[in-house]
Amino acid sequence: MEIRFAISGEEARVVEMINDLIIELGGSPLPVNEAAETTRLFIDGDLQGTVIVAENDNELVGVCTLTYQPSIRTLGNYAIIQEMYVTPEFRSAKLGAQLIDSAKTIAADVGFPMVELSTPPNGERAENFYRNVGFTQVGVRMRHKFE
Repeated sequence: MEIRFAISGEEARVVEMINDLIIELGGSPLPVNEAAETTRLFIDGDLQGTVIVAENDNELVGVCTLTYQPSIRTLGNYAIIQEMYVTPEFRSAKLGAQLIDSAKTIAADVGFPMVELSTPPNGERAENFYRNVGFTQVGVRMRHKFE
């Protein structure tokens, strides 16, 4: 098992895993071409963030995306885990914890003071997982979506 940065050419598989996550959470999948282009921008360094993947036997089996957000309260940038997905057959292999550890290391290495994330509604299982890898609950995230 290897945890590493995503590379050019892996955009479609990254989007496939993120769509699996979205569907698992009850949402509608992203348009693949548009999402692959956004993924490419992260991989190429044109957007503020990164894509971390887990590879097993030349197959991507996990993804964790980080975006970098400036904030006055953190006196600069901090990291946000936007998407985190491990294929079901690897969920008991501590792969998610390895992806999170990599995300935390990346953020710490560039001097960010914290990593934040949100969990889905009724996400007790996810909340327990994130507590077990060192996160604490600080509030509820809210959203206003423009249609």
